[in-house]
Amino acid sequence: MEEKEQQQIVAEDEAWQALQKVKKAEERARQMVEEARSKISPEIIRKAAEEAEELKKRILAEARNQAEKIKKEIVTRATTEAEEISRQTEVEKKEILKKAELNFNRAVENAAQKLVSMIESRKG
Repeated sequence: MEEKEQQQIVAEDEAWQALQKVKKAEERARQMVEEARSKISPEIIRKAAEEAEELKKRILAEARNQAEKIKKEIVTRATTEAEEISRQTEVEKKEILKKAELNFNRAVENAAQKLVSMIESRKG
């Protein structure tokens, strides 16, 4: 479980870092737009906004890809762990059934011996 928690923390950290990249890109875009408004012509403002939007899209796409990759890794690990737990459970189940069968056979033998003893004591 601790490994899962660490993996989740790593995944959350990577997602947080991706979000920070997006925020930085948005801030950079805002700065570019503000600079353009105060110093440069409307054409440059338009280009800056387009570049900022494109940068934002690329970073968001990268963040989504990273998140999807992390999600797939976590699902794969969880599936593997679930399969291992299922296999272990099956082994334990077989052991329990084997012990139960032995105990049942002993109980039947003991009951049979007691019946035989009871029958013999009544005959005698």
